[in-house]
Amino acid sequence: MNKEDFTLYLFLIITLLLTLCAGGYESYMERYEPDYSMLHLMHQYDYLKEYPVIYEPGKGIWHLLGWLGSGMMVIMMLYSVRKRIAWFTSFGSLRHWLTAHMFLGILGPLFVTLHTTFKFGGIIATSFWSMIITMIFGILGRYIYVQIPRSLAGTELEVHDIECTIETIEAQLTKYSGGIKISDFSKVINAADIDSENIGLLKTLLVTLQSDVTISYRIFQLNRILKTNYHIPRKIRKEIDFLLKKKAALIRKRNYLSTSHRLLHYWHIVHIPLAIVMFLIMMLHVVIYYLFRSTHTA
Repeated sequence: MNKEDFTLYLFLIITLLLTLCAGGYESYMERYEPDYSMLHLMHQYDYLKEYPVIYEPGKGIWHLLGWLGSGMMVIMMLYSVRKRIAWFTSFGSLRHWLTAHMFLGILGPLFVTLHTTFKFGGIIATSFWSMIITMIFGILGRYIYVQIPRSLAGTELEVHDIECTIETIEAQLTKYSGGIKISDFSKVINAADIDSENIGLLKTLLVTLQSDVTISYRIFQLNRILKTNYHIPRKIRKEIDFLLKKKAALIRKRNYLSTSHRLLHYWHIVHIPLAIVMFLIMMLHVVIYYLFRSTHTA
């Protein structure tokens, strides 16, 4: 992961955590201590006075959050447009669109969850759980997607390109390793060197997840050995850690390349219908809400 991607992911994670904390705080306060809620405080300064402090799905700011979350989930579908219409290729790289798609696909459901005020029943429960399942499948799809090696432009790398990159990393490791045999490092990434051709798709996914944890733990152990036994400076140890993780990931992605493509194919078969069902139920929920509200008003 380059510096630009790291900064972007850090920003997205911080945004999600702040939203979760603020939403959780406001939910609790409006339900149990309305006078200490953020909305009540804003009312003191004549902001958002059109939204009463009331903890109900269709009232106060919770109604607004429902529209905001739904809007985010609609906007995130522009990623599909970006993939299929050539004219949109000039509007940023595909990987940035995918990052925005996933960010909105998590933040949108978070707003919708806050909107429900945790009251579920009937079509609302069906809509909510279809949304949650779609979101979980989306996160899983993102994980599968990154198992396919890609260039900075987002295009897939061929096996030859992967091999060349691995050789370059090995040369860099030799430079940083000093007097330590490079073979000592290879033991750390053995967990990645597994052939996936003869194992099933589900087992491949589980092994991939397990190897992520195993390799990180082994590299952590190696870092301690390099510090204690070889007295290698922290900056160089960090570089060795980064290179080993990158090499391990590339070896695993090379070995799982065909399986990752099949996993992504089957994921699309499940995820797309789930997303369609989610949007249909969401629209039905909105229509029913306004129909009943109109009847109640009349």
